[in-house]
Amino acid sequence: LTARLRDAFGGPVIANGGFDGRSAEQVVAAGGAAAIAFGTPFLANPDLPMRLANRLPLNTPDPSTFYGGGARGYIDYPAYSHTA
Repeated sequence: LTARLRDAFGGPVIANGGFDGRSAEQVVAAGGAAAIAFGTPFLANPDLPMRLANRLPLNTPDPSTFYGGGARGYIDYPAYSHTA
């Protein structure tokens, strides 16, 4: 579907939804999209670009905290920390 939309649109397509670092790289490399947008992963990973670049594990988002009006779930996810 994305290829058909891209062809009909004629401009760059930004895909999103369900991508991890590897699948995002594969889609862009294959020409399936010009870029990949990350929404939910950014909520749970304040350092997402660094984690993706270094293939580090991601925090698991807690959807029960989304759009709740408070700080919980938006500013309290930890940055990556390597522990021995």
